[in-house]
Amino acid sequence: MNKQSEYFLHARSMRADVLAAPSVWIPRREAVLEWLNGFMVRAEIPSYDLGETEAADLTALDVFLRKKKVPVAQG
Repeated sequence: MNKQSEYFLHARSMRADVLAAPSVWIPRREAVLEWLNGFMVRAEIPSYDLGETEAADLTALDVFLRKKKVPVAQG
């Protein structure tokens, strides 16, 4: 699996986590979902190159979700 696919799958997984969590757990939930949705659309383009900060942004969001103890979505 290439890195781009890994980032897409990671973003999709975090999107499911955000959607499954109560909205009070995630400040600015809609902004987070909007960014993840936009990233996923961009990442589906075959010639897409990750932006300079996108990998770090995904990692930071993952760390934030784990610190907030957002449960991992099932399915």
